[in-house]
Amino acid sequence: MPARVRSIGARLPAARIHSRSLFLPGLSAKGQKYRTFEQQKVVQFPVPTIYGAVSDVARYADFLPWCTASRVLERRQADGPGGPEPGAHAAEPGASEELLTEVEVGYMGLAARFGSTVTLLRDRRVHSVSEPNEFLDSLNFTWEFAPIGPNRARIDLRLDFELKNVEHVLMWDTLQDRVVGEYLSCFQRRCAQLQQRDAAGGVGERQWG
Repeated sequence: MPARVRSIGARLPAARIHSRSLFLPGLSAKGQKYRTFEQQKVVQFPVPTIYGAVSDVARYADFLPWCTASRVLERRQADGPGGPEPGAHAAEPGASEELLTEVEVGYMGLAARFGSTVTLLRDRRVHSVSEPNEFLDSLNFTWEFAPIGPNRARIDLRLDFELKNVEHVLMWDTLQDRVVGEYLSCFQRRCAQLQQRDAAGGVGERQWG
């Protein structure tokens, strides 16, 4: 499915990338279907800008490839008075906000819905834990952000997941660099959009999304 990203007519700044994909071997089928992917990247955007793009889950369908719908079902202060309700997912210490989200994706004839709990530590970390679905037994991803001067940031991205189907594991192993590369490029484009919007004083909110 083609990426639905608006062209902004600006060349993106160069970024340095370091990544690795780990296959955790095991004698069982479980070990064969588990993957960890890590990537570190330096981008020419300040931390608040890249954090703002990553944490705005409700807007994912506006700019991410293969994302057909994205919703925030519930938003709560993780450190609010009285703490979480009985039986609720426990928030991480120091978390500023917790979201219950739903994201729908489609790719190469496959479609899936991901219900997730997303924990936000402002300008520092975004951590998501997804519920199992028809393709995945587990999916966790973590973004960590560190400033490198006033207008640069280092991103550390980690994915941990277990697929149900070995064929889908092989598909991931073949396409992982393309998928993650496009994914990160779209976040950079979104950051450029946000910077242009901020420079214009917030005018044209409907245009930028």
